[in-house]
Amino acid sequence: MNKLSVTLLLLASLVSSVINAQHTATETDDYFTTVVASGFNQPWAHEFLPNGDILVTERVGNLKIVRDGKILEQVVSNVPESYYAGQGGLLDIMLDSDFDRNRTLYLSYAFGSSSGNATRLVSATLNTNGDNYALENIKILFTASPLKQTPQHYSGRIAQMGDGSLLLTVGDGFDYREDAQRLDNHLGKIIRINRDGSVPADNPFVAQRGAKPEIWSYGHRNHQSLVIADGVVYQNEHGPKGGDEVNIIEAGLNYGWPVITQGRDYNGARVTPYIEYPDMQQPLVDWTPSIAPSSMAFHMSKLYVTSLAEKSIRMLTTDGETINDQGIVFEAIEGRIRDIAVGLDNHLYVLTDGDQAELIKITQTLLR
Repeated sequence: MNKLSVTLLLLASLVSSVINAQHTATETDDYFTTVVASGFNQPWAHEFLPNGDILVTERVGNLKIVRDGKILEQVVSNVPESYYAGQGGLLDIMLDSDFDRNRTLYLSYAFGSSSGNATRLVSATLNTNGDNYALENIKILFTASPLKQTPQHYSGRIAQMGDGSLLLTVGDGFDYREDAQRLDNHLGKIIRINRDGSVPADNPFVAQRGAKPEIWSYGHRNHQSLVIADGVVYQNEHGPKGGDEVNIIEAGLNYGWPVITQGRDYNGARVTPYIEYPDMQQPLVDWTPSIAPSSMAFHMSKLYVTSLAEKSIRMLTTDGETINDQGIVFEAIEGRIRDIAVGLDNHLYVLTDGDQAELIKITQTLLR
């Protein structure tokens, strides 16, 4: 065999190895994955800045900066102190819709201590200090009431409506689930406030005596996702042992927890004898047994839901009135998945959960 034949054979072997390796890594010809950065500690959410930097919240209290595929050693400074215990800590981050003009962002986090804690929402101005960032003009917009003693079920997902008002999910506090049906507290609710923290005049319970005026919907458990697309508010939430849900949220409606659910308590006992009840909304999707849905993104007219227990990403189709689960996609991504978002390049990005977590970019073939 001459040198040319040997060279061609080696090249063919190398190309074949690369193709096989790529196929093994992605398990599909429809997409491939790229690890953008790794080494996060308990991340919860990520947000894309106009200059290409990515901000990542860690429940331990850090707001990390990803630049050119590296996690910067310097974190964003002046981040409010959060209560890091159980499921608490620094949670969601969202840029204001006018961020290019006002440099405003929003953070949610667990506030307080073991004797009394709550979900809190703040606004802040993101300022540049050389190559680093600092939060300034921090303003407390909302703190859930009453304070609770459990470090679970904070929720904390933020979304912004077309009129600029803000929605925030507040969990039921785990041991306080009956409060989700009461309007005199914020537990188990979605609240709506203006960007300055004031209450919109058209909130559904503003005029109801004894009701918290910030309440926008109620009867929720632990809702870690909130997405607004084409004016429709999509939400998912954890049931107990089963009964995970996806809902379309409308102002003033009761979504049933804990009066109705398909799930059972963690000891196997029934939470309630009812799976339906007058004036309570039925979920559009129910996952029993539980998949533990963690976040959601709307991309190319589809909803993508990440999960912790099932360790999956599911694709859902919707017409704004109905939702249909099309099953698991992007199976090459393994492990508990905490967050999903659409990047500036129109590709999906996901954060895995836990220690040494990764930020992963999903490149779909049709978008390359």
